Parts: sequence; structure tokens; C-alpha cells
Amino acid sequence: MKEQYLKNAERFVEQVTAQQQLFGLYEETQGWANCHAHDNKDATAVYLFWSKAESAEKLRNEEWADYQVQAISLSLFLESWLDGMQKQQVFAGLNWDENLYGLEIEAMVLKNSLFEKTQELED
Repeated sequence: MKEQYLKNAERFVEQVTAQQQLFGLYEETQGWANCHAHDNKDATAVYLFWSKAESAEKLRNEEWADYQVQAISLSLFLESWLDGMQKQQVFAGLNWDENLYGLEIEAMVLKNSLFEKTQELED
């Protein structure tokens, strides 16, 4: 299972850098969809992000039925989101499945992966 989560995270990095955007679930009064960490006791929360809007859409049920799929530009995510998440010890959940399982990754690790992939694409 862990191997599949890693593949989903790698796919996230590849697709997000190629399309220059990612997706989350957002509700005006509740904010961004997040949940408790499964694997990291140091994480205060895990914010969920997907590389495809359709994947985020699948989670709009029960708890997140009132949330809307929102696109986030990669540049905004790199410049504004990840540093704040790191300071607050919020991890990123990348391309989690409908059962809310997937890789939990530190914000700075994700930032480095996205920067590296962006550099590769530019070379």
C-alpha cells in the first residue's frame, strides 16, 4: 500500500509542475479540507491536495459535501502556502484516495520536490 501512496505523490509532483496548478477542497466558513495525520505524530494537521480536480471531487461527500474544488496556482502554492504550513507543522496529503489514505509529507520536502521538478522541466 505504501508503495502506491508514494507513486501517487510522485504523480502529483509531475502533474502539478506540468500544469502549474493543484487542487484542494474549500468551504468559506471551514477553510481548506484537512484531517488528522495517520503516520506523523508531529503534524498538527494534514491539508489535502490533488493534481486533478476530478480526484478532489470524489471526496466531496459526508464531511466535505459543502466544499468546492478550488484550483491553486503552483507559484502561489510555492510562494505563500508551504512556508506557512511548515511553520505550523501542517503536512500535505498528496493525491489521497477516497478512504483518506495516502502519503503525508512535510511542507519543505514537498517544496523541494516541486522546485526540483520545475528545474528539470526548464532545463
